Amino acid sequence: MSEDSTYKEWLVELIKKRRTRKPIYFDGKVPSERIEHLIDVARNAPNHHRTEPARFYILDCERIRKVGKLFNEVISGDSIDPALVEKGLRKEKEWGNSSGLLVITSYTDENSLLLRKHPTVVQENYATTCCIIQNLLLLFESNNISAKWSTGPVWEHPSFSCTIGIEDPKKEKVVALLFYGISPLKAEIRTLSPLKNFILNHSKS
Repeated sequence: MSEDSTYKEWLVELIKKRRTRKPIYFDGKVPSERIEHLIDVARNAPNHHRTEPARFYILDCERIRKVGKLFNEVISGDSIDPALVEKGLRKEKEWGNSSGLLVITSYTDENSLLLRKHPTVVQENYATTCCIIQNLLLLFESNNISAKWSTGPVWEHPSFSCTIGIEDPKKEKVVALLFYGISPLKAEIRTLSPLKNFILNHSKS
């Protein structure tokens, strides 16, 4: 087998085996310098109009704990429902004790000439940011860094932007809370539904 063929097989397996690991199982930290390097590589993604919309916030331990507390408040609120209270406390512990958390937003200037000319820029910027996140998840996996892409609505908390330090909340849409760390758990390759269920333009010939 050629070196090129081996590399292709490695890439296929990397894409297939990349799976979520919960931060509660992370038992090792990753230096922020290493995360910054992987972010820099991941930014090489399709980007119409070259807007470079993704913004990255690498949180320290104190801000991670605060995010966990905010999510507890979003989940439980003023509820007296024991199930919601228990879930809020569980999520606060799981999130707040994570070894690493990267908040990724998509930036679009709503007052820009570009947006006035091309209203789809908002969606295109969001798509670019998602591509960057997938690149980053694969890079994490290839470096034995486990991760979880969360969309838990903690950003609905009125104190979220201030806690994270988001520079311009009106122009930045939160796309991901990316928890990361070292995990001993090995994820199994997931079995997907048959491809024929999703390819809808089969040739009749």
